[in-house]
Amino acid sequence: MGKQRLRPSLFPDCAPYLNFLSPEEEYEGGQDPLDELVMSFTAPTGTSPPILECFQRFGFTIVEWTTRDLLDLTGPAWDHVIVREKSGHLNYRQMAAAVKVNKLPGTFSLCRKDQLWNNYRLLQTKWGSGMFSFLPQTFNIPEEWDQLKNAMADSQEAWIAKPIASSCGDGIHLVTSHQQITLGRSILSVQKYIRNPFLINGLKFDLRIYVLLTNIDPIKIYVYEDGIVRFATKPYSMKEEDIADKFIHLTNYSINKRNQDFEFNEVPEELSGHKWSLQMLWKYLEKRGINHSTIWEKIKDIIVKTILCGHHSIKTAFDEDVSSDYNCYKLFGLDVLLDENLKPWLLEVNNFPTLNHKSLDRHVNEQMIAEMFNILGFHITKPINHRKKTVIMDKTGLVSLIEFDPQMYTRNKNKEQLQREKNWAENKFSFFDDDELTSLDVRILMKAEDELEQTVNFSRLFPCKDGQKYLKCCQVQSYSDHLLQAWEEKYGGKSSRGREVLVRLCKEGVHTRDFVTKKISMNAQKKSIIPCS
Repeated sequence: MGKQRLRPSLFPDCAPYLNFLSPEEEYEGGQDPLDELVMSFTAPTGTSPPILECFQRFGFTIVEWTTRDLLDLTGPAWDHVIVREKSGHLNYRQMAAAVKVNKLPGTFSLCRKDQLWNNYRLLQTKWGSGMFSFLPQTFNIPEEWDQLKNAMADSQEAWIAKPIASSCGDGIHLVTSHQQITLGRSILSVQKYIRNPFLINGLKFDLRIYVLLTNIDPIKIYVYEDGIVRFATKPYSMKEEDIADKFIHLTNYSINKRNQDFEFNEVPEELSGHKWSLQMLWKYLEKRGINHSTIWEKIKDIIVKTILCGHHSIKTAFDEDVSSDYNCYKLFGLDVLLDENLKPWLLEVNNFPTLNHKSLDRHVNEQMIAEMFNILGFHITKPINHRKKTVIMDKTGLVSLIEFDPQMYTRNKNKEQLQREKNWAENKFSFFDDDELTSLDVRILMKAEDELEQTVNFSRLFPCKDGQKYLKCCQVQSYSDHLLQAWEEKYGGKSSRGREVLVRLCKEGVHTRDFVTKKISMNAQKKSIIPCS
C-alpha cells in the first residue's frame, strides 16, 4: 500500500506535514500529483537531480533561482553555491515565513578550514587534547608562517596545503619543505599529513558522512547511518617521487574520475570500484574481524564535537539574523579518514556536499534526501479555501486540516518567556514539572518529537542521554538547549510517556496560548506565504 502525500503531526491542532518518498516508494492513489497540492520549489541551475526529483515526485514544479537573493524566495528552496564572505551579508531576517532553505548563517566557522582549526583549538585548549584530538595539527598562513617553518624544520613529516575555502580537491598539494609553499594573498591551511592511513587493496580512502543540523537553538544534530567511501586510484606510496601524485594521496571523486583507471561502482551491494557505500565498508571490516561499531561510535563523537566548534559563531549569527525556526537548516558533509590503527580523523567540513547522481551515490542519497526532508517537516504554506481543503482531506485521509501558522515557528518571545529564561539563567532551576512549561517550551519539544518520529536511517546524536558532556563545551548555553536536554534525560527519544504529556498540553491549547491571533486572515498572510496558485 502506498503512502499519503500528507501526514499529521503527532500532536493535535497542528498543521500536517508533506510526505516525501524515495524512488522505491509509491503514493496512495498513484504518482500523479494532486492539483490542490501543486507548489513551487526554487533551486539554481546545477542542483543535484536527486534533490529535484524528490520534490517533483511529490508534485512540486521547479522554479530556477537566478538572483541568489534570499528575499526572492517564497517557499521551499535549495542552494548549492558557496557564497564567499566578501559577497556581503545575506538578509535572513527578511525571509518570508514560508521559506525553508538549506542555509544557516555563520557556517564559515566550520567550513572554512582556517576558522575550523581556530575554533577547534579554542575548545582543545579549554577541554584538553584528551577530548579534542581528532583534527590534525594545522597552521594558517601567512599568519602562522614562522610557526609552520619551525614545525617543519623539526620533523620529517609531510604536510598538506589547502586553500581555506576550496572544494573538490582544488589547489591541494603535499609538501615536505616550507620552500615548496608559495606565499600569496590567499590564506592557506597547512595540515600535518596523516601518512599512515588504513588501506584497502593498497589504496587510501576516506568517508563522506552526512550530518544534518535541523536547528542551532536548540542544537539538534543527526547523522545518516550510510555514506560514501571514496578511494584514491593509485596504490599508496610515500616515496619522494610519488608525493605530488594526486591519484595516490587525494580521495576526491572530482580528482580521481580523471584517472583512466577509475572504476564506477554500478552494483552498490558489491565491493567493487572506487566508491563504496559506508554500509559495505562495515561489512568488509566485519569479515576481517574488525568491530566497526567501535569506529562508528568514535566518528559520532567527532561529529558532535565538530558542530560544537562552530556553535558559538552560528548561534550568534542565527540569533541576530533569523526570525523563524522554520526557515533554516543545514546538511553538512564531513570527510573522515581512518589511520592504520583505525583512529578516525576529521579532514574537513563541506558546506554543500555533492549529492551525485551516479549509481552508488543514488543508492545512498535518494533515501537519505527523502528522509531528511521528512525530518525537517515541510508544510502547505499557501492559503487553502474551504473547497480545496475538503478535497485534500478526502484524497489524503486527513480527519482535519490545520493551516500553516508562522507563529508556530516564531523566534519572538513574550514577556512571560523572557522572564522565565531570565529566572533560569540566574537560578538554573529544573524544567519539570511538566505543567509549568510555557507555550514556546511546548512547541520546541513538539518539533523535536515530530522530527524523531521520522528517523529511519538518520540517528539523532544530540541532545542525547549523556548530552551534558557535550553541552558543557558550548561557549554560550541556551535555555532551549537545557530544556531539550532535560526532556531527553527524563523521557528519552520516541518516548510515549513524554508524547502523551505534550498531547495533553496541546489539547489544553498551551502550545498556542501566546499567539497574537489564533487564526491569521488570508490578507494578513500574503507577505509570508506562497501566493495561491
